[in-house]
Amino acid sequence: MFKIFQYFSLIITILGILIGIYIYYRHSQRKDFDLTPRDKTGEEIDEIDEEDNPALAPVYEDDELYDTWVRWENFLKEAGIIEIKDGMIEYETGDNSRLFVGLAEMQQSNPYLKTDEELAQENVYKEVFFNGVQQPIKISTQSQRVEMTDFLNELKSSAMRTPGATPQMKDYASKVLDATLKYQNQTDRFENRAYLQFIAIIKPDEVFGDTAEVLEKQIHEKAAEKLMRQVANADGILRRADHPIALLDTFGLLEVLYKTFNRESSVKTRFEDIIRSQRFQIYTSAWQSSKHFKEVQQKIQIEKEAKERARDILQEQQDKKNEELLAQGKDYYSDTSVESKSNENTNENNQKEDLFDFSNM
Repeated sequence: MFKIFQYFSLIITILGILIGIYIYYRHSQRKDFDLTPRDKTGEEIDEIDEEDNPALAPVYEDDELYDTWVRWENFLKEAGIIEIKDGMIEYETGDNSRLFVGLAEMQQSNPYLKTDEELAQENVYKEVFFNGVQQPIKISTQSQRVEMTDFLNELKSSAMRTPGATPQMKDYASKVLDATLKYQNQTDRFENRAYLQFIAIIKPDEVFGDTAEVLEKQIHEKAAEKLMRQVANADGILRRADHPIALLDTFGLLEVLYKTFNRESSVKTRFEDIIRSQRFQIYTSAWQSSKHFKEVQQKIQIEKEAKERARDILQEQQDKKNEELLAQGKDYYSDTSVESKSNENTNENNQKEDLFDFSNM
């Protein structure tokens, strides 16, 4: 009996050693994505030694206090995010692969406005969708402030250009829309947004190229293709359940992150206005007073109105020039290239007649 126990202990010890060796081997094999240039057969391509690119040299700031800031890039790095590009978020894996995440917004429907048969049909389509999922998928929701700024600004611009409207009518419409915008900023009205997160994993044997740049391009194209295929398949099913989805681009991803970490201030200073005005220095993630946000918003609005007024003035000047040309009997809307070409042909014919004038012979 004692010998059997010794034999059994020996077997367990050997198995433990083998398992430890296997775990150590797996950890030793963990490495980043292999960007070694390869051809279609998988053979490595010899690289030509080149000088270091000076554009890749590190940039040092003169201000020493700048290094003490907690940068947004450091936060993304701690979260495992490598970069946000081409409408995808790339995460670190450490297992010789590349992981890309795509975010798709899902439209919602009101279940209280549907009958029992419609709700049952919606649940059937959802069940079909979840049963057909092959890759890990995540559904998340985000509570966002109700945003109608673009619609109201477009409506205001359209009201100012309505033909036949009197100045009093335009002034009244402007006051009503401005009051609506003010009410939107002062009222806490939220709505839930639903997002689906799809993933795409790229292995080294799925891409090939003669340079690292070509490999990087193929990796992103392959990941985008996989994500688009998943989104298209999901949209084909969920659309029948009144939940169509649309893949967000890079701007959409950044806007979701901006609203996530700036829930209140994202309404006062919108991400779209920051990008459109190209004034990134006016924004900071630190707390700012309402006066500062209002001043920034006024500056953006002043620039926008100045551009619109300049466009109207230039258009009026151009219309006057066109009327003057028409009064002189000139055709300003004809093709100038055709006119110039016909003038050149006329000049050439006149020159030929001067050269070959046989009237005096």
